[in-house]
Amino acid sequence: MSNVQDDLLFQKSMLCCAWSGFLAIVFFIIGGMFLGGMLPPLLQANDPAAVFASKVSEHLIGIRVGSVFLMISFALFGSYGAGIAAQTRRGEIRPVFSYIQLMFTACGTMVALLVAFAWALMAFRPDEYDPTIVQFLADAAYFLAVFSVPVFGGWCVTIALPILFAPEGKEPFPRWIAFFNLWAVLLFAPGQMVLFFKDGPFSWHGIVALWIPFVAFFIWILVMSVEMLKLSKPEKQNLALN
Repeated sequence: MSNVQDDLLFQKSMLCCAWSGFLAIVFFIIGGMFLGGMLPPLLQANDPAAVFASKVSEHLIGIRVGSVFLMISFALFGSYGAGIAAQTRRGEIRPVFSYIQLMFTACGTMVALLVAFAWALMAFRPDEYDPTIVQFLADAAYFLAVFSVPVFGGWCVTIALPILFAPEGKEPFPRWIAFFNLWAVLLFAPGQMVLFFKDGPFSWHGIVALWIPFVAFFIWILVMSVEMLKLSKPEKQNLALN
């Protein structure tokens, strides 16, 4: 009876973790796209500081309310990542990769929350700040979001490796998920280029360094959430344990 109850609790936990991923996407769309002006970028990396301050002042309410939704979205990364680590842990005799995943989950969640903090501070008093401070906070938000490739890329790698190393039929996730995660790392990688460019496709408002990593990241969350949702079903859990 205890094992059955434990399995039911695990299935419900995985269901909650999967929905954390879906809700993170929804809240980001509301806060980061419809309200907050993060994507598509309201600001441009090559704008003068005075333009930053002016644009933020003109969209003050939207950015402030959007920042609240961003905080909620990014906070959900914690439970989303914990669900992936918990499923990985079920396939480990001595947990290593699942613990590393939790470390990357914690780091990634904190980095993401700092994005929302920087975005909110940017809109706190833009008329009183020196315009260069407003510009700095926007830079900080985008750098935290797309320059942090080793954190989010490392997270993906530690999801992929235990799948690839597991004996056939004992994988915590389907084997194609490992290759999907490794492809995600490659798509995140252009974010590192924002350090070198203030204009063009490799700047933090450009298609290569911003759009590709952002879209890849949220597709990654969507796909992994769907897989966790599948694993929350009893028959899938039984297959994973056999």
